[in-house]
Amino acid sequence: MERRKRLNISRILGCNLEEPTIVIYCHLCGVSFNIARSRRVDEPFTAAWDYTGNHLGADDEILWEDCAEKGCSYAVLPGNNEQDDDLVNDPDYLPREETMHEPYEYVSDYESTDDKMLEEPEEDTTEENDEDNIENQWYSDWLSSFPPPEEASGEPIWTLDTAPKNHIILPVPENGEVPESSVWEPVEHIAGPDCSEVNAYSGRKISLEEMRGCRTAQCLIHKGSCGRWQPDGLEQDWERSGDFFLSGLCDGMPSRDMGGPTVFPPRGGIDGPRVENIVWDNYEDPTVYSIPFHPWCFDIYSRQAKCHFNHLNLNGLMKWRNTESTFEDFHEFPRWGEVMCAQEQFWSHNAGCEFLVANPLYIPKLPSILLAAVKDNNDFSPQNGAFDLHQTTERDAMLLDLMQCSTDPLLALPREIRLMIVKSLGSRDIANLRLASRAFQQLPVSVWYRLIREEMPWLWEAWDESECVHTPSLWTAVTADEVEMIYKIREHQIKVVTEEYQTGELDPNVIDEMVRWPPAVPHQIKLPRAKTNWYEVYTEIKRNWGELKGLKNRMRIWEDVEEIIGRIKKYQT
Repeated sequence: MERRKRLNISRILGCNLEEPTIVIYCHLCGVSFNIARSRRVDEPFTAAWDYTGNHLGADDEILWEDCAEKGCSYAVLPGNNEQDDDLVNDPDYLPREETMHEPYEYVSDYESTDDKMLEEPEEDTTEENDEDNIENQWYSDWLSSFPPPEEASGEPIWTLDTAPKNHIILPVPENGEVPESSVWEPVEHIAGPDCSEVNAYSGRKISLEEMRGCRTAQCLIHKGSCGRWQPDGLEQDWERSGDFFLSGLCDGMPSRDMGGPTVFPPRGGIDGPRVENIVWDNYEDPTVYSIPFHPWCFDIYSRQAKCHFNHLNLNGLMKWRNTESTFEDFHEFPRWGEVMCAQEQFWSHNAGCEFLVANPLYIPKLPSILLAAVKDNNDFSPQNGAFDLHQTTERDAMLLDLMQCSTDPLLALPREIRLMIVKSLGSRDIANLRLASRAFQQLPVSVWYRLIREEMPWLWEAWDESECVHTPSLWTAVTADEVEMIYKIREHQIKVVTEEYQTGELDPNVIDEMVRWPPAVPHQIKLPRAKTNWYEVYTEIKRNWGELKGLKNRMRIWEDVEEIIGRIKKYQT
């Protein structure tokens, strides 16, 4: 996997790198939290939202004539004048039967009972997969036990059943004449296969499941900013003993001129942290400003910090931020060109850059690729040959005949020497060597373990258990809207219960039993080194790279964090 050149890409693409000063980005990866999405025609309206998190309508600047040529559609949605039911203040509210909901699409292993009845029987998966399926099923069922919050904005917690549609979707006519959008009859633009609108990423190019968490923001806060920090039952070990703690979550990030974010839950007593990429006042201690990031970016930082420092080194992270705290420092940080081209007042959702908002931790297609390479048969060994030389094509046979007729001095080398030669080569050189010499036609599977570790250091599923002891936090497995909904329901239930019972009569754990916080994070895959066909892992990742958007984003964030780690080391010397 070739490393991307930074900065130069933006010059090649002709991007404007001047950054408006009102936008706050993830401090670790440089991507906005205010990500928008347009839906596919077969998705419900909750699958589309704009940069504010509200439903995505038709932008006034859309050229409908161009949309007609690109296969776009439009929908006229009914206005909503009815007073929505209040989920928080009426937890006993039950939705009408025709609006019953189904789990959100991002629960990758979820299938409805009806779907299973209609599908062909599938082959049995591993016991490990079955356990994950059960956990995901429990979580989706648990989410579905709550009625849909009609007024929630941002990433949907689930999508409503597509059956009771009260609008129609039509292709944009050739003349580009569509009804004028209004409050009473809003018009929605639905991207076609060739749409290049930059106001939202197209649902045709990236799924809800892949984008899960793209709008979720969290902050690292110094305990000195909150007075006296108290544990809340959600804290991690480093939060108990260290100088920093994580804030609650928020969906999207208000611009600097709109005030700070509101987070849920208000951990450390702070529901509105002071968030900044840039320290504008030289007379103020920069530590009072929290560091904003995606929970998934902080997870990737945590892994690398443990590898380099044996701990999170949050003092080092804060020192780096405080040292490079000017406008120029932040915007001169070397990032991928795709990021720098999108950093405008409103994030530019450029076609082909959808991977920038793909979840790098929970990647839909990756588990099946990795687990398929694990071999349970006793005769498998990493020293086995990676190739089936009995299945040669006609072209391969001709090449073999030519090599047999020639004098190949490498054939005389002992196997140990040949492997030493291969050990010093990269994947492309190995491929060329195999074409040039019969001596290297067969190579052990273990060669590709080395290539994975060197070319894909971010594939932590291939790490040994002893290299980095790490479990993702629960914040990586939930979205901000999920947490806000649960928090508000818990607060209401606490109020109701405390009004019914006198102090001392109520079990303090009753609320945890009534409304639980989200369950533990999904099972983490660890590939057994001695039982994994590393050639299959390597080639399948390469073959499916275009569909593994989250893995590409993981590589990008990993490289950014590598640069940050290097700067932390520089400022600590």
